Amino acid sequence: MKLNKNIKTTLLSSIIIIATSYTSTVLAHDYTDSLKAAFGASATDLYRIDCSQDAGAASQSPTHQLFIQINDGSAAGGKLSATASVFTPGFGKALTVTDPTGGDGVASPSKLLTVIGADQQDNQFFIAVSHSATGLKNYELSYHCQDASGQHTGTSLPPAILQNQ
Repeated sequence: MKLNKNIKTTLLSSIIIIATSYTSTVLAHDYTDSLKAAFGASATDLYRIDCSQDAGAASQSPTHQLFIQINDGSAAGGKLSATASVFTPGFGKALTVTDPTGGDGVASPSKLLTVIGADQQDNQFFIAVSHSATGLKNYELSYHCQDASGQHTGTSLPPAILQNQ
């Protein structure tokens, strides 16, 4: 009987450890913040994401692209958007994702911002979060640095906050 109790305890502990590890991996690249009502419809948060060939990442290949998605957690009116950009020698590119319906629990479609030309060991991406109406907007920004095959490369956690409105 005592052996059964030990097996159950060990099994339960293992399940908790695995579940906790999985959850932190999935949520590791999500950042929650808000656009404050005091700044009106022009409120903009600006972040820098540093991508690298990190030994602890799933891939040690050069960063090729940034996965981006945004979820508007507020039911207040207006659309919430995130614009990602990258600038490397001789190259610049930007794209925007928009969550048109706030507070519904459904994030924007995801997009990939790809670095054209030779992959680099390290890339910096910039993300500007803005909205089209006044009022407080809570949001969750999902981002992942990836190699050419979609595997995770080193990603700064949390992102560097350059402007917080």
